[in-house]
Amino acid sequence: MLKHVKASILLTLGLLLILVFPTATWAHSKLETSTPAADAKLTESVQEVSLSFNENIDENLSTLKIKNAQGESVEVAEVKINQNTMLGTLAAPLPSGSYTVEWKIVGGDGHPVDGTYAFEVDAPEAEVTPETPAGTEETPADTGNTQDETAPADNTASDNTDQTADQNQQADNTSATDTEQSAGSGSTVWIVVIVIVAVVAGYFGIRASRKKK
Repeated sequence: MLKHVKASILLTLGLLLILVFPTATWAHSKLETSTPAADAKLTESVQEVSLSFNENIDENLSTLKIKNAQGESVEVAEVKINQNTMLGTLAAPLPSGSYTVEWKIVGGDGHPVDGTYAFEVDAPEAEVTPETPAGTEETPADTGNTQDETAPADNTASDNTDQTADQNQQADNTSATDTEQSAGSGSTVWIVVIVIVAVVAGYFGIRASRKKK
């Protein structure tokens, strides 16, 4: 009878412990926070994924995978575990699309726990700047115009020379014309003088002959 009473007391205490401390008795490791968060819609590309758990996790038995909408694995360059945090660095920023994070950890109680969650990226595509080949220097934009600008200068000089020659020729012609006109004027004066002298001489000659008669 006494044995049955002791067994009943121990069983009752055990049930009370389970009811009073259920978390300590049954709880396992669980995900508390994540970046990006579950069901997040991001407008910027993602380079890292960070997960924080409620207790320290085993760094050798814990894994992290990221898959795109087609179920293809995204390359994760490095996974670091520091106490209760798992940090995955991606090989390249995630382009726009839907992604699923698959994690698996082993907590302090040695019990493996896994889970998944999804997020979306809707980031504008980065502009690609064309690379300039090394050692290539840009050609000055006005190199070709230098020759074009020089040619009109030569033409202008030639035109000026021609104009000067024409002006000189015109000046020579004008001078020659003036000389001819002066010579003509001089000849006319002499002819008039000779005619006047001849008329005067004739007049006096006729008058003298009349007096002799």
